[in-house]
Amino acid sequence: MIEELTTHTWIERKTFCPAAGGADPGTKDHALESIEEHHVLLWMLSELKGLDPSDERFDAKMSVLMANVRHHVEEEEKEWFPEVRKAIGRNRLTELGEQMEAAKKKAPADPLTVPSAEQ
Repeated sequence: MIEELTTHTWIERKTFCPAAGGADPGTKDHALESIEEHHVLLWMLSELKGLDPSDERFDAKMSVLMANVRHHVEEEEKEWFPEVRKAIGRNRLTELGEQMEAAKKKAPADPLTVPSAEQ
């Protein structure tokens, strides 16, 4: 879970956010918000990475993480992605998808090495 979410944030930060945020002035605020949501997610992942599942805080952290991820996905799918689709079109989206797939191979495993985790 930690590696998959770290990979997701890295490829979105490196590939999708710059393209989507620059596609149309209306999408820039969503891109910036997404980066900040990723920042919070990555810090939570870094805490979970070093936390034993038997720790009393583990379940609470997982619940908060899951709520944040659900909110993030819902916001992307309902608000941001429709704007991006209109702004950049199907061909560019296909190209971005291919770039994101290729970027997975370069994604770091440590949540704190993803640029959106930088202060």
